[in-house]
Amino acid sequence: MNDQISRKINVTETSNGAVTNPALVSRLAGGGVCVVGIGASAGGLDACQRLLAAMSHPSGMAFILIQHLDPTHESLMVELLSKATTMPVCQATDGMVLENDHLYVIPPGAYLSFRAGALHLSEPLAKRGARLPFDFLLQSLAASVGSRAICVILSGSGSDGTVGLKAIKAAGGLVIAQSPDDAAYDGMPRSAIASGGVDIILPVEEIAQEL
Repeated sequence: MNDQISRKINVTETSNGAVTNPALVSRLAGGGVCVVGIGASAGGLDACQRLLAAMSHPSGMAFILIQHLDPTHESLMVELLSKATTMPVCQATDGMVLENDHLYVIPPGAYLSFRAGALHLSEPLAKRGARLPFDFLLQSLAASVGSRAICVILSGSGSDGTVGLKAIKAAGGLVIAQSPDDAAYDGMPRSAIASGGVDIILPVEEIAQEL
């Protein structure tokens, strides 16, 4: 993996020498709450724990995690992730209102979307074969919050998120991917990067600093 790919980020140096991301600054300065959609699959639990542990709180943003889960088993994600952050972590329920500095986790066997300030659960679009719940969430975020949507793609196999990130980009949002060299499974990050729509590529701990 060459340095250009693993360290890709658009930055501007300010008068005091600090390095900022102008795309992210413009999102935060534009008013309203930034909603961060996080997508992960294989290796995603470790990546999410590292991300949360390295993040400063409060951030003023709301976080939604789409982790690929076995639909036939109860999820322990809330319990496991709560150990890595001071943010409240909860499993999403239908109609749950989004709050700042909270992390919402998708339940097993469901699709999760966001509209009109609330989370909504629905049946997966594909009854069999590949399911792409992160694409589904990202498309709803693009439609609902536009340029205040931030997409973060972490470790995972497959290509979930690659279609949805295009909707985020078209709406003026920001797309971040974990560096493939930093991911336990690099399929999702590499697929996203290959699409040409990723703004920032960094290791997990540095993604946390950007957020």
